[in-house]
Amino acid sequence: MSDAPLTPKQQVLLGLVRGYMADHGMAPTVRELCKLAGLKSPDTVQYHLDNLRAKGYLEAADGRSRSLQVAGHGRVALVPILGRVPAGPAVGAYADTEGHVPVQAEGEDVDSLFALRVKGDSMEPTLMDRDTVVVRWQQTARTGDIIVARMEEEDVTVKRLKFRPSGALLVPDNTKYAPFPLGDGKISGKVVSLIRRL
Repeated sequence: MSDAPLTPKQQVLLGLVRGYMADHGMAPTVRELCKLAGLKSPDTVQYHLDNLRAKGYLEAADGRSRSLQVAGHGRVALVPILGRVPAGPAVGAYADTEGHVPVQAEGEDVDSLFALRVKGDSMEPTLMDRDTVVVRWQQTARTGDIIVARMEEEDVTVKRLKFRPSGALLVPDNTKYAPFPLGDGKISGKVVSLIRRL
């Protein structure tokens, strides 16, 4: 990103673009920016956007209808927050969504991603109560991966996977909780990122 100074209007527009992307997972259109900024002329907004691109604060996102993104932020997608862990990759919309979170999805198949809210303290200090984790649906994982495991039809847990000669173990990061066997449980996905609000 450039160190070139911004005019007050450019600062406002850049802030609006960042805020909109955080809320919606995509960049605003020029007309939406006009409305947000209280400006009447799309040409004025476009002029400032062109200058923000020239200074390196914004990039064109080729091949997309909303061809604007914050420099260095890559592709952003909206990922569903689920109340239940899926038994397989997404096909169309999830039925049990509790909303969506914007996620940088560069290099990821968005249809294979879902998000869950962490409950409890068994994964502290790595994951805290009420954190949101982004999970890639997959049925296999390696020792040390943090996974989502489906223990029964409605019972899921987020733990660290360890393979031992006796079988797979689910290990809490919080040492006050004991590891337990995966047993008949199934791996539903691997945690690939964490969203934490302060």
